[in-house]
Amino acid sequence: MSGTWCSVPVRRPAASHRLYCLPHAGGGASMFVPLAARLPEPVELRAVLLPGRESRFRERPYDRMTALVTALADALAPELAPSYSLFGHSMGALVAFELARELRRRGLALPDALIASGRRAPDLVLDEPPLHLLPDQAFVAEIQARYGGIPQVILEEPELMELFLPTLKADFAMFETYRFVPEPPLPCRLAFYGGDQDPQSAPPMSDGWSRLVSGPTRRRIFSGGHFYLAEQRDAVADALGADLFAEALQHG
Repeated sequence: MSGTWCSVPVRRPAASHRLYCLPHAGGGASMFVPLAARLPEPVELRAVLLPGRESRFRERPYDRMTALVTALADALAPELAPSYSLFGHSMGALVAFELARELRRRGLALPDALIASGRRAPDLVLDEPPLHLLPDQAFVAEIQARYGGIPQVILEEPELMELFLPTLKADFAMFETYRFVPEPPLPCRLAFYGGDQDPQSAPPMSDGWSRLVSGPTRRRIFSGGHFYLAEQRDAVADALGADLFAEALQHG
């Protein structure tokens, strides 16, 4: 572990770049472990471990974005390398974006690149009923219908589900109560990753990300649904290796 907030699956002391990875709702740092060894040698992956899951499952999960981003910025600020990037999947993309803005407000080093995966643009407002207010059974059913992201082993084991649900509901409360506040575009490059079968990644849902940075942008679409990452690890690692060190990404 690197402090409480990050795990480092493959330590690379000579790495010139750090990639901080933030998970989807209900997800943990372990989802990024398979990527760590696949990345180029100059990159050290640091998987962000949020409260309420894995080794921090006894800690209360955050249910508001501002509180989480403040705590994350406090924790990561002392260890930010001169060259680093942020990669967030689904909820993690939103957290990564707000973390970068919080670091800018503090006058700290900003990421070279923001990699947003499987999440509609933060400034896109949709009139959807919040899921985190639903009774547990209806909540689980709706999550499975929309995303299919709850592991089968948890669905089949009531005790595991009892442990898992509070964290998942807190995560949904965090991004369902989130309200975008306009700020100047972040001065970094951006790449958007998504699955070709994922509605969250389809235009116009994801198009707005390019408005939120002043640097060049790139769009990469992989085969798969919302959780394409699990099936496309090699392709994602290759894309990250290219995008983290790209001097100029292509627009579009």
